[in-house]
Amino acid sequence: MIGGGWSGMAAAWRLQRAGHMVSLYDEQDRLGGRSASVQLGDRMLTAGGKNIGRKYSAFRSFAAELGCTDWEFFGINSTRSDGGRDRTIDSTRKLSSLFHLLKDIPARDLGRGLRVVRAVRTRDENRFLGGPGLTAMAAKHGDPTLAEYFGPTLRKKLIRSLTVRMNGAEDDEVHLECFGTHLGMVMDTFEQLSSGFGELFEQFGKYVSFRGGTRVTDLEALRGQHDAVVVALPAHAAASLLDPAAQGLAEELRGVRYFPAAVILAEYDRPAFGARERAFVQPAGSPLSNIGAYGVSDRHIVRYTFSGRAHRAAERSDEELIELAEAQLGKQTGRVGARRIAMVVKRWEHAYCGYSRHHSARLARIDRAVNSLDKLELTGDYRRGASIEACFRAGYENADKLLRVL
Repeated sequence: MIGGGWSGMAAAWRLQRAGHMVSLYDEQDRLGGRSASVQLGDRMLTAGGKNIGRKYSAFRSFAAELGCTDWEFFGINSTRSDGGRDRTIDSTRKLSSLFHLLKDIPARDLGRGLRVVRAVRTRDENRFLGGPGLTAMAAKHGDPTLAEYFGPTLRKKLIRSLTVRMNGAEDDEVHLECFGTHLGMVMDTFEQLSSGFGELFEQFGKYVSFRGGTRVTDLEALRGQHDAVVVALPAHAAASLLDPAAQGLAEELRGVRYFPAAVILAEYDRPAFGARERAFVQPAGSPLSNIGAYGVSDRHIVRYTFSGRAHRAAERSDEELIELAEAQLGKQTGRVGARRIAMVVKRWEHAYCGYSRHHSARLARIDRAVNSLDKLELTGDYRRGASIEACFRAGYENADKLLRVL
C-alpha cells in the first residue's frame, strides 16, 4: 500500500480485515495525509479535513470498529457580507438560512439548482464523483464550468464558497459533473471526533504495519516484493510513480487538476468568535478564503485558510499571511487585542483535488488502463471525491476489486 492518507488507510483496512497482511508506506512520518496531526501548543490538532458528516457511513463504521465513537457537534456555520450586512448560513437555523440563500436568485438558476439538489437527495451515488444523475446532466450540457452554468448571484452567494473550500478553485475552474460532491456536503450535518484523529490513527496502527518516512520511487521493485500493490496517492504523484512504465495511464492522471492552499492554526488567550458566528467567508479578491473557529468549544483557536486564484497570484511569507489574516479577523468580528499564544502553518502545493472536465470518462479510461496491469490498483481523492467519506468509499471499492483476484 503506497499512501497513508484516507484512501490508503481505507484500502489497507479492507484488505487487512479480509485476512491479508498489509504494509502501508508513506513519505510522511505519520498517518493521515493532509489530515495528519500537527502540534499547536500542548495539543495535537488537524490542519486538513476533520469534519465528519452524519451521512459518512463508511468512515463512521471504520471509526466504530476502532472504538472511536465520541462525537461532538460542529454543524455548518458560515457568514459572508451581503450588501453591507452579514448573512449567516447555519445548520441549526435552516429556514432562515435557506431564505437568505434563495432570496434574489433568478428563476433559471433556482430551477437548475433544484434539479441538482433533487438528484443528490434521491440517489446517494450522486453525492460522489461518477454519480449517474450528475454525469447525465453534465453530458447534456457539455459539462460546463459552474460559472458557465449558473448566474452570478447564486455563484456569489453559495457556489464559489463551496469550490474554494472543497477544491481550492474558483467557480470557473470546477465543472458541473462534479457539483454533486459540493451539494452533498451542504446537505449533511457535521460532527468531529472529540479527541481528534490521534486515537484513531493509533488504533489503526495496531492492525496495519505503517512504514512512515518511506518514499517509494520504484513501483516495479515493490510489486516484486508483494502479492499486490495499491497506489493510494494524489493523481499527480501516482503519475510520477507510474511513468514511464505506463505512460498513457500517467498522462490521464496528469489531467486531474490540483490547487494549492495554506492553513494557519492560531491559538489566542481569549475567544476570537462570539456565540452566533463561527466562520467568515472572504470575498473573491482576497487570498484569504475562510476564517473559522476550530470547534464549537474551541473559539480561541482560529483556522485561517488561504486558497483560490488570489492566493495563487503572489507568494507570501508566513508573517505576511498571519498579518493579513488577523487584520481581517479583527475587522469582521470586532474583537481586537487578543494575544496570540501559538501558531502553526501548513502549506500544500497540491492541497485540493479539482477533478477534470468529463471526469467520469477520464475515470473510465484510467480503469481500463489499470485493468491491463497485473495485481495493481489505484485509488485516491480523484476517484469518488475529496471528502473523507469519498476517499473511504474509493479505497474500499479498489480494495474490493483487488480481493477478487487475490
